[in-house]
Amino acid sequence: MKIEIGESLAVSYLKHVKRCVIYQTNWKSSSQWDFLGEVKDASEAFERLVKDGLLSFQGKTKPSFSQFLKQAEIDILGINLFEKKMYVMDIAYHEDGLNYKNEDRTIKSFKKKLLRSYLLLRSYFPEDYKYEIIFASPKVRPKLNKELEDATEALNDLRDDVLSKGAVVFKYIANDKFKDKILDPTLEASKDDADTNELFLRSYKLLSMPYTKPQPGKRKADATD
Repeated sequence: MKIEIGESLAVSYLKHVKRCVIYQTNWKSSSQWDFLGEVKDASEAFERLVKDGLLSFQGKTKPSFSQFLKQAEIDILGINLFEKKMYVMDIAYHEDGLNYKNEDRTIKSFKKKLLRSYLLLRSYFPEDYKYEIIFASPKVRPKLNKELEDATEALNDLRDDVLSKGAVVFKYIANDKFKDKILDPTLEASKDDADTNELFLRSYKLLSMPYTKPQPGKRKADATD
């Protein structure tokens, strides 16, 4: 089984910092589910986003809205029942800096991930819940970082026009902000917890243990001494 340390960090962040009592990785819908949200509004938003070029697909034929929902996946989903708030996270870590083949492809993938998550939430979860949709990466080059910040602002500008659900916010967190807003708060909030299922926290605690060199034991006295 593939283990993604970034996803493990995101789960711990949603659990301990955002206080989500329900959380799951690799969330996908089922064809057996009924729509709970405003699926008509979500479908209309989907068509508008495709028409405006904000959602694009490989191949000549775009999927129907129902096909799109079946194919889509949310990397990490969290629900704060007390605040009635949905959280979606996508964490991407590339050692040489965020990159999906090239800059243009990266920006398109970024927008698609965030909008796809919004449409899933709008279709399957209560419409009176607020949505916070986050894309995070610990390392993004300066030029691309500025492009993704601008793209996030543009997506938030869609809320009153294309996206009828105004209670959604898109967030992009990278570089120093990744450490300040996600990594450090997660470590601080979870320091008194010990859940063996949280791989990231187990790894951190292993690295932060106070290792010392073994001390030589005293030699037992010989019977002839």
